[in-house]
This record gives sequence, C-alpha cells and structure tokens, in this order.
Amino acid sequence: MRWTVIGALLTAGVCCGQAEFKIPLEGANTSLAVPALATADGVVYAAYRSFDWLRFSSELHVLAYDPSKRKEVRRVTISVPKVHGARASEGLAVSADGHALAYVEAYDPCLVLLLSTTDLSEIRRTVALPFSAQDHQRIFAGFDQDQLALASNVYQYARPEMAGLRFIRLSTSDLKPSSDTKAPGIAEDTLGSNVWQPSIGRIWASPFSVHGTGGWREYTEGGQSAGQEFEHRSGISYGAIALGKAGLLAFYGNMIAKGAVVGYTDHHTAELNLECVPRPYGISNDPDYAGALCATERDVLPENRGDKTLSSEFLLLRTTGPTVVWRQKMGWVAVANSNEPDAGMQKGDPLIYRSGRELWIVAPTKLPTLTVYELRLPE
Repeated sequence: MRWTVIGALLTAGVCCGQAEFKIPLEGANTSLAVPALATADGVVYAAYRSFDWLRFSSELHVLAYDPSKRKEVRRVTISVPKVHGARASEGLAVSADGHALAYVEAYDPCLVLLLSTTDLSEIRRTVALPFSAQDHQRIFAGFDQDQLALASNVYQYARPEMAGLRFIRLSTSDLKPSSDTKAPGIAEDTLGSNVWQPSIGRIWASPFSVHGTGGWREYTEGGQSAGQEFEHRSGISYGAIALGKAGLLAFYGNMIAKGAVVGYTDHHTAELNLECVPRPYGISNDPDYAGALCATERDVLPENRGDKTLSSEFLLLRTTGPTVVWRQKMGWVAVANSNEPDAGMQKGDPLIYRSGRELWIVAPTKLPTLTVYELRLPE
C-alpha cells in the first residue's frame, strides 16, 4: 500500500519561533576536518582536529555546550596520532547511560578514544583496529550496550568471492574485539547503500536494484533476508535512514532536480515528492525527525568541472508522513582523507536534538563555527 504527498503542500506542522546563534570552534579548519557531533542530557558535544600552517595535525579539540543556556560547559585539547592533510572521522557517539563519549577514526593511523562526559577526561584509547586492506568504506555505528559497533564493506578487486559486509564489536572495557562476523551475501555498491542497526542486529542494503528498480532489503547480520523489502519506480538512490525495526526512510532523485523521500514501515510505503534531489544529512536523537540536504540547482557542464551543487536547502523532515516541517538554505560540508573512494569520507551532518517542544539543529559550516537553529515545535 502506498500514499503520495505532493511537495508543494508542506506547511502542515511547520516550526515557529526560530532563533539562531553561533558556537565558535577554536582552531578549526573545516576544509581539512569536519566536527563530529553528538548529544546527551541537553548537552551538545563536538570533536574536531586542528592543523598547523603546514597542514599537520596532532591535536583533537572536544567541547561540551549547553544550547538552552547558550553556554560552553567545558573544552579540552587531547594529543592524537599525527596526520597530514584532510582527515575524516567516522563519528562521535554517547553511551546509553550518558557517561562516556567515543570518537573514532577508522583509517590508518586508526584511533578509538573513550572520554568521560563528566569532565571530558580520557578513559582509554586504542590505535589498533582489526581492519585490513580489504576492509573498504568503514563505518562507526555508535554504542551497542557496552560495546562499540564498527563495520566495513569487504571487497578485493578481481576476487568477487571476497565481497561481503563485516561487523566488528569492541568491548569498552579494553577496546579489543568481542565479536567479528561477516555477511558474505551482501555487497555495497556505493557509499551509503547500507544502513546498519547494531542494537537489533539488522542491516538494510541496496547493493543492486531489487527486480530492476531502486529497492532496499533488510537482512540479519548473518546475511539472511529478514522479510522486509520495497522498490521505487525511478530515480537514483541517495541513501536511507533507519527508523527502527522494519522501518526506513529512503531518498531518491535524478539529474532533472526531481526527487522523493519514501517512508517504509512493515510492508507499507508513503512517498513525499520534491522539486529537488534529497539525500540524508543529519543525526537525530528523535526517530520522529530526520534531516535531508536537497539540491535545488546543479551545474553539470564539463567546462565548470562537472557535477556541482549551486544551491541547496536543509529539510527538517517529520518521518511520519513523511512531511517537511522546516527548511533552511544550507550548503554541503564534507571532507575526505584523499581522492580515493575507499579512503574515508565524512559528511558534515547537522545534529538534530529535541527536548520537549524545543528542537535544536546544530550545523557545521565552512567557517570555524557551528550554526545553531533553535526551533519551537507546534502544540
């Protein structure tokens, strides 16, 4: 069963009472490192590297900020492995009890850093991860109880039997592997074509089209089908966001600047048509809200160096519907370790944090600041 929502009728439930302010990021250079963001108990955490004039980095800055009070709570600088040039992080996450932060860089030189949320002091670290050269497109999926969840797409050129997904969990007590499993039947076709939910042991994958259309299918970590799948009639898949068991928010578009967001829940879909090309862009603490960056104007002329986004908007989506509840002009922020596709890439995902009727969107920018949009949700 499918319902369609026309993109022009998007004003229902729109946010009101917007305010905007900045959080300075001392020493930041977002062309070389994008801040990784997380939140817990009303505090926003940001972690980012600083660089010297020769583009070397050996320091990680971590800050805690209370957006409701517009006040910095704490800031520390931590020595980390030295790198040269742009550096992508695989993310920052807060434990379920709110007592620990985990910061991960999964490409050589690797780094996993555990910090206390009380004073941002270091608990423990490791620079040894069980990845090899065959582990491409590595991700950090946050905490899974007292473990850290990491995954990779395993692939070796000219050896298709090596294809598959690999799931690694590290014990937080010693940061050593507590489990290491592979799902050989699933391969990742493009970056972002897998969505892993370690807490329920499920993976949504779009390795190739399902029945010739843009489709997604849910699997167990062992590679068995979990019985959930859907198709989309046209458009390129631009990733998805998991909405819990048997739920997904998928993004589609084409070069004519037409797109769609498809919500799927247990064999039912609902479609939001857009006059732009959307892709996931945001990390939310509330499954009712998600973020997308929607390209509204593109330049594909070879003399202008090919495919470029000239204009884009951030869309705050209510996942039930789905519907757009707020929009804001915003540009894409990202950094990659190199020009190689499997060397690590980090999006400047805004943090979407809700507390009651207050909702904050904390967005990295191309300047050494975070822009905070404070919204008040309707009754």
